[in-house]
Amino acid sequence: MLQRKLYKSIAIILTFLSLTFNLKSQISDNFLLIFESYGKLDQIESVIQDAEERILKKYGVNPEILTDKNLMINPTEYFIGYQVKKFNDQRLIELKFNKDSLEEFFNENSIPFFNFQGEVKVIMSASNSYFDSSNLFIFDNNLFQNELTNTQLLSDLNQNIKINYEFIDDFPTSEFATEQIMEKLIDEEEGDWILVLIDRFDLNNWSFSFPKSKNIFFNTKLEFQNLILSEVINEASQDQALDLKKRTYTATFSSDMNIEEIEKVLNKLSESTDVLSFRIKAYSQDGIVLEYESYLNSESVITLMADIGAISNE
Repeated sequence: MLQRKLYKSIAIILTFLSLTFNLKSQISDNFLLIFESYGKLDQIESVIQDAEERILKKYGVNPEILTDKNLMINPTEYFIGYQVKKFNDQRLIELKFNKDSLEEFFNENSIPFFNFQGEVKVIMSASNSYFDSSNLFIFDNNLFQNELTNTQLLSDLNQNIKINYEFIDDFPTSEFATEQIMEKLIDEEEGDWILVLIDRFDLNNWSFSFPKSKNIFFNTKLEFQNLILSEVINEASQDQALDLKKRTYTATFSSDMNIEEIEKVLNKLSESTDVLSFRIKAYSQDGIVLEYESYLNSESVITLMADIGAISNE
């Protein structure tokens, strides 16, 4: 009897927590979150107005489809608000757009969209040819390191694409040398990868070359995060299949968790962009069962829930 009363009391507490956190989840579900560098805070109006490309990339939508249908997205119509957030000492701008309205727009106009996860190796080589041929001047530069960190963070937050960096010491000084590096990478690398060659002509001019896509860009500043992000997204999305199906799963967590641990789990679920909504389905001595919706496939949600602390997932 005492044990039954205990379970009933905990169930009441869990229900309250579920409603509290699920409210947050529902609000978050209505938000499409896009992150931007903190340095662009003073340009926030233009950042919002120019967010169409980022919204399309977030959903994996081909811009040519909108062009063919003579359609466009006006981000200001879907914009809700913004705030500054801190991630491991890196400050970013979090832009919030109305997720439901955007997806309604896609569905009404028969525009396919999907969410995907990926991992891309970014192989880099840099030459500071104005001073010498050493990578060290660039790689040890604080601005360069910040660009790397922001690129990695924005890719993970905005696109669910993990970036791993690898640096090549010898910078190819000719087209033949570049071709040799590409041939070696094609033979040795598995999975998704891109090669980035950064060169400097003088104090004010940089070039950013991507031999795999044959794209090359020039800039007067050592800023490359948007260039790399675009290449990474294109690389990671090549083999992604469209999958618009929203699925319902259940995950079981240990009934031995205390209230603080339960709150931590619910908070992680609320913050996850892969969990569309969730509720506590059952609670017993066998475990706490949560029901949730996601676009992810069954293999991906097993990994997701295991990272959060689930002991099983169906």
